[in-house]
Amino acid sequence: MQNIEEQAIKNYQNNIEFFQKYDEKIANKILALESLLNDGRLTPKYDLIYEDGYFDVVELTTGEKLYKTDSQKFSQEIVDNISLKKNDQSFRSLRKINFEEKALKVVKNANAYTKFSATAEIYQLYHSNIDDSTHMKELDKFIFLGVGLGLHIPKAVAKYDMQVVLIVEDNLELFRLSLFTVDYRQALANTTSFFSIADDADGFRRSFTSFYIDAFFKNMFLKFHLFSSAYESKIQAIQTILISRPEATYSHNRLLEKSRKVLDRINEEYKFLDLRKRKNDTLFQEKPWLVLGAGPSLYKNAQWVKEHQDRFIIIAAFTALKTLKRVGITPDIAVQIDENIYTTHEMLENLGDLDFLKETLLFFSASVSPELFEHFNKENIYLHEDRTKYKLFRSTLTVSSVGDTIYALALIFNAPQIYLLGIDLALSDEGLSHTPDHFLARTIDSNESQIEENQDFHLNETVIEIAGNFKERVKSTPLFMLSIPAINSFTRKYKTSTQTIYNLSDGCRFDQAIPTPIQDVTLPQKQNKNLLRKEMRNYFDNLSTTQLDQREIDGLYCRIGQIKDYYAILEKFTNAPHSDTLLFKRNLITMVSDMCNHECIFELRDLMTVYYMNTTPYADDFFNTQELKKSKKFTKKFHALFAKNVQKIIATYEKDLYVLKVLEEEDSQA
Repeated sequence: MQNIEEQAIKNYQNNIEFFQKYDEKIANKILALESLLNDGRLTPKYDLIYEDGYFDVVELTTGEKLYKTDSQKFSQEIVDNISLKKNDQSFRSLRKINFEEKALKVVKNANAYTKFSATAEIYQLYHSNIDDSTHMKELDKFIFLGVGLGLHIPKAVAKYDMQVVLIVEDNLELFRLSLFTVDYRQALANTTSFFSIADDADGFRRSFTSFYIDAFFKNMFLKFHLFSSAYESKIQAIQTILISRPEATYSHNRLLEKSRKVLDRINEEYKFLDLRKRKNDTLFQEKPWLVLGAGPSLYKNAQWVKEHQDRFIIIAAFTALKTLKRVGITPDIAVQIDENIYTTHEMLENLGDLDFLKETLLFFSASVSPELFEHFNKENIYLHEDRTKYKLFRSTLTVSSVGDTIYALALIFNAPQIYLLGIDLALSDEGLSHTPDHFLARTIDSNESQIEENQDFHLNETVIEIAGNFKERVKSTPLFMLSIPAINSFTRKYKTSTQTIYNLSDGCRFDQAIPTPIQDVTLPQKQNKNLLRKEMRNYFDNLSTTQLDQREIDGLYCRIGQIKDYYAILEKFTNAPHSDTLLFKRNLITMVSDMCNHECIFELRDLMTVYYMNTTPYADDFFNTQELKKSKKFTKKFHALFAKNVQKIIATYEKDLYVLKVLEEEDSQA
């Protein structure tokens, strides 16, 4: 018994040392808990016991045991029950997309901006030969949802030679006990391991994202083990993350088209705002901002906004304008980032006469639908970049929605007090997604919630409960939830100690935002809006540029060098031997790594990374299938498809870049 105790204590000490080097945040959490327990400031809930030759955990208040049986045998059963069947206890990370023969012929010959033009043949080759019920040859990535005493982890990692592992445990006290029973350093020595221990939702998302990005070509099916039903909520959380991943919601062809649109606006000499944090500017020093989204709470409180519109600088999402127009509110700034041609046209039709915006400053993503530029005076328009970086990061703002865009702008321009209204990111009690004036407003049935791993999840329709602003819990959708971590991230990045944020919305809770019922708002003094708008126009004009400076031109030539490098990488892949499956996979991974890790961090690298994240898992899983016969005959097909499609994307980006007047002028002078 003494040897068992000595080994347990040694394990604990080794694990503390391991986490201090590998993940200091976890070590600090454990040591803080240990201090609280030792000082008597926290009463322990569990105790580690050893009896009948095995460890168990007993809950001190009830005497209930965690395992209630031989924990070593129980853990071995867990390992033995891990199935290599792809659709058993797994998340399918990428969608099933099938094409009719006629549709496939059309889309594969379309230009690189067309959805699926560079992916359809890869998807079709996969789905024509591989079924979800087939079995893996190798189990390289794995998620442990719940640890218990962790005894099954080293057994599973060793048996299946796992390469990338995510370990999730919400109960810090339980995880601490596992440090006595498992040597994590030894168990995970040959893996790349990620941990989410006693994390909040944002922390879990970050940990899962790190796990997901690592060896992303192995993401087609992510196998997991659920230690107990207590961790079922993590299934829903992971499903939500997967369907809201950037590459799932914003494909490479959209990035390619976005880049082209931004280049068009640069050629047309539109004003691009400098969005670097304004530290010393004083224009807005004593002017509170009212940030208006199109959530249901705006409709509910529109009359209050009308009565007090002269007391705030009002920055509003374009989707909120119909409500504002209806009650007679003129925003000082209106913001639009939606690029979709059809929804933009529908929104403008819904708005009708636009004269009420003639004094409003218009902040657009540079890649919005061209129709917007046809309806407004060029002098009123200010642009920023989203995901492109032609202006050397000075006008770049990576966002998920117009709601988090208007919030970020209020922070960036040093609004001293920021009042959020209509940034609900949640459904109303009646199930409304937006203000009824919104041209896409709808009611969502919020009675059901999906948590099974094999059920379909949808950005717009799936209903999820999240932390509320005025209520403990509110109902939201994965699409809305894309904006919550973005907003919290902007708070961490931009908020200063002199800024205060008040959340007046009925929806979700935000970090560092004070829940404030609208009747409790202390109203600021009225402002001279005519004078203010003139001052704002002068201010934003001074922050804007209409032409590329020399550093930005140098950036273009860096991109040209990057294109040449990519052609060389592609040529090396194209000419590499590929008759052998392992050779093909190795050469594909080399091409992916060389392009995704290129030193030039610009649009081409980003869009190629998205392309590879959406395609390489199909190739990897294809050849990781036990039932696949004569696999060598397929390597030639995959090799040809990747070579052709990567060439197509690079050539299109190159062509777009050379339409810039500044490059044409320099070429003509040369």
